[in-house]
Amino acid sequence: MALAGYDLVHDFGDAAAEARACRTNCALFDFSFLECAQLEGPGARGVIEAMTGRSLVRLERGAIAYALCGTPYVGRLAADWTVWRTGDSSYEIMSGRRENIADLLDCRDPNVLVEGADLTPQRSVFAVQGPRTLPALSKLGNVKPIEVLKYFSFCQAHLADIPCTIGRLGYTGELGVEIIVARQYAQALWNALSVHVRPAGFVAADALRIEAGFVLFRNEFRVPVSPADVGLEKFGWPIPSPETALSLVSFRAEADHLAWPWQPPGDLERPTAPGTIAVTSAAVSSEAGGILGLGYVLAGTSSEVVLHDVAGTFRNIRLTPKPFYDTAKRRPRAPWA
Repeated sequence: MALAGYDLVHDFGDAAAEARACRTNCALFDFSFLECAQLEGPGARGVIEAMTGRSLVRLERGAIAYALCGTPYVGRLAADWTVWRTGDSSYEIMSGRRENIADLLDCRDPNVLVEGADLTPQRSVFAVQGPRTLPALSKLGNVKPIEVLKYFSFCQAHLADIPCTIGRLGYTGELGVEIIVARQYAQALWNALSVHVRPAGFVAADALRIEAGFVLFRNEFRVPVSPADVGLEKFGWPIPSPETALSLVSFRAEADHLAWPWQPPGDLERPTAPGTIAVTSAAVSSEAGGILGLGYVLAGTSSEVVLHDVAGTFRNIRLTPKPFYDTAKRRPRAPWA
């Protein structure tokens, strides 16, 4: 499967073992599909806020914000971003959707004092995720700058004598970091990391993220939804749902066959009838002991209701708490110790 023109590795031989490594030790992922733009100038913050509906006035230098982007910037969600504040009036925006980066770069305009650059060709992005992330990184360099990082903040550090930007982010719902490195050093850094951290592919990454109840933008945003429908209203526009309110839920189910990458066929309609679900993501989860997924139901749907998959792929659908794993959502925010 390709994302933003980048081929994603399905697995490194045993997806279930890779997911377990992330939960119990740590795992190494290649997130170099992420696109990145830099905006700087007095008008940069306003451009980002206009495209996401999220205020960045309190975002400090060295901090990261999660934000949502829509098409055409209001109403329907299209992608989620991380926004890294790198200076007094400079920001880096990371997205899996190439169109967002193109739109940002189109905002370069001396009249609004914004300059921009596409950083994607210059860099690679790796992620080390799991409770043993810090001890693993300590084998490659001084981790004191990383050790003091708060959740959703970043620093500069050297790993294997290679300069890196390291952000404390929990993509999988675990303690972890994302590591930005100049592309010319990417292979050397991957080789050094993989000596101490088990490489993992996107079969494991998707299953872990579904277990954590986190959206996969290429799936969950195939339904025309607002931030409130997804339960992410504090990260985007305070706009009402376009129709009857929905809730993004987690479920267990059965199916005859589930290949990765499982994705819904094309765009999905918003469910309108009680007892129906628009299934958006699904994976075989070791934690759930079978198929675990995400989908939309009418807001207020009881956990006792028997759900019907309108696409007919899944049966015996039972709601389960979201997130399925770490229901208190404490793990990615926990202290390194």
